[in-house]
Amino acid sequence: MTAIYDLPMPGSTDLERSNQLTSLIKEEISLNNGFISFARYMDLALYHPELGYYNSASFTLGSEGDFTTAPEISPIFAHSIARYFCTALHQLDQGSILELGAGTGRFAGDALTALKQLGCLPKHYLIYEPNIRLRQKQQHFLAAHYPDQHQLISWIDTLPINFKGVIFANEVLDALPVHCFHVEKNSISERGVTWVNDQFAWQCRPTTLIELATEANSIQTQFLLPSGYQSEINLTIPNIIQTIADSLTEGTILFIDYGYGRSEYYHPERREGTLTCFYKHRRHADPFIFPGLQDITAHVDFTYLAEKSTEYGLTLAGYTTQAGFLLDNGLADIIS
Repeated sequence: MTAIYDLPMPGSTDLERSNQLTSLIKEEISLNNGFISFARYMDLALYHPELGYYNSASFTLGSEGDFTTAPEISPIFAHSIARYFCTALHQLDQGSILELGAGTGRFAGDALTALKQLGCLPKHYLIYEPNIRLRQKQQHFLAAHYPDQHQLISWIDTLPINFKGVIFANEVLDALPVHCFHVEKNSISERGVTWVNDQFAWQCRPTTLIELATEANSIQTQFLLPSGYQSEINLTIPNIIQTIADSLTEGTILFIDYGYGRSEYYHPERREGTLTCFYKHRRHADPFIFPGLQDITAHVDFTYLAEKSTEYGLTLAGYTTQAGFLLDNGLADIIS
């Protein structure tokens, strides 16, 4: 059932878009025996080519959007990360930077500004942004606000072959669709989406997805999760890590995101998982409100990320908090 939250109503145009997406998802549920995975619902709600949240012409980050990210708040974030880039590039005897999902483009502009000041410009600064609308917004924003840096940036359609340098992703993994599971008397079921009483609703069914069953049962065995426990697993991570690992010949991958190690992520007291929604800077827990008009995220299981990375030939260089990482890379000096 959809909970009631104190959220502002969208305008008529946005509401019409949401209603169109609702009809589309409802039809897909009907065509799939009344049930789709939550990952499929989340994928449509966020990434449908015309109606998804991130593909909306009105989508924006910052104070005018639904949420903001560290690069949008202050250039200090990018200037600190740039110091890490500089160290990594020196160790590689020069190299390039590849940013995955560049938001507004502000991080790239601020990072290149700092790298120039440090005398450490990369061979290339590449942005992989599959969202065409966002790519165009990034290009326009950088051309208007960072014209010199804009000349140094190239947008790419696919990840490069034999890449040497630093691959960077800030708040990318938490926006990927997740599968949800439910524990009842030591039995694992998939928590998916149905349509009932003229609205979307959760429904549990035995999972037919081997990867979900394997991972969820492993978690249940390790942590002895109580009945009623529910959480999520990001099954897209292995494919993403494999793609990145295949692209990287020499260098470093830096992920910055919301998340926990596995023991904290799946702590028995975290009974509701980490699924979170953002609408007009209001945080709530109902992904079925205004489909296509709100952001939906889930934290990252960093243990799972590390395991899959090592499976594809990568080596874990470090794991820390964002605050610790920024302090280790000159945050105090930059502020002063």
